[in-house]
Amino acid sequence: MPPKDKLIGKIKEAAGALVGDPGLELEGDLQQKKAEAEAEAKRLEERAEQKAEVTEVEARQREIELEQQRMATEAAAAERDARIEAERAAEERKVAAEAAMREAEAEQRTEAELAAVRREEAEARAAHERAMQAARDAERAAAQANQTADVLDGTRQQMEA
Repeated sequence: MPPKDKLIGKIKEAAGALVGDPGLELEGDLQQKKAEAEAEAKRLEERAEQKAEVTEVEARQREIELEQQRMATEAAAAERDARIEAERAAEERKVAAEAAMREAEAEQRTEAELAAVRREEAEARAAHERAMQAARDAERAAAQANQTADVLDGTRQQMEA
C-alpha cells in the first residue's frame, strides 16, 4: 500500500473516534497497520534484493579469483614445462657435444694409429728392400768369390801340372 493508504487509515481512525464509530476507528487502525506492514515488507524485500545482488557480486568475484588462480597455475605449469624442456634441450646439446668430442678424439687416435702403421709399414718395406739389396750384394760377392775361387783352382791345377 502506498503512503496515502496510511493517511486514509489515520483519517478513518480519527473520523471513527470523532463520530464514535469503533468499527470505523478499528478499520482505520487496521488500514494503517496494513500500510506499515506493506512498507516494512517492501523494505525487507529491497534489502533481500540488495543482499542477493551483493551475494551475486561476491560469487562472481570468487569465480573471477578462481579463474585467475587457475590461469596463474596454468601459466606456472607452462613456465615449468618450458624450463624443463629448455633444460632437457641443453642437456641433449651437452651430450651431443660430448659425443662429438669423443668421436673426434677417437678419429684422431685412429688417424694417428693409421699413420703409425703406415710409418711402420714403410720402415718395414725399407728394411726389406735393404735386406734384399744386401742379399743381392752377398750373392754377387759370393758369385765373384766363386769365380775367383775357380780362377785360383784353375791356376793351381795348371801350376801343379
